[in-house]
Amino acid sequence: MPQSDKTATSLGQALGANRVIPLPGLPSGGPLDLLQLRAEVATRLQSSGGRPTDPSWTVQRLVPFGEDRWKQLEKLAENLSHGGRHVSPGQLAAILIERTLNQIAEGDVHP
Repeated sequence: MPQSDKTATSLGQALGANRVIPLPGLPSGGPLDLLQLRAEVATRLQSSGGRPTDPSWTVQRLVPFGEDRWKQLEKLAENLSHGGRHVSPGQLAAILIERTLNQIAEGDVHP
């Protein structure tokens, strides 16, 4: 089961849903999308004593961003940080890039 399906299922259970129906291709950015993103960030970023990271990440690269997009990532990362867990803009960018690549691979988005 893809990570997004697991996150949607756990979010649905937390909200008391009897069933979860995926609705691919819908625009993103609403409050429930942000709750789902927060849940995904919380499950993927794990600490082993240092800064939390996704243990599956094995490659590090510099990715350039425009100032406006970086500020947008900073604001969203700040909103997703909670319970003493800090989410960095770079960590959030990596998760969003992976989500988009998964959607492309699954045929939900056409490049």
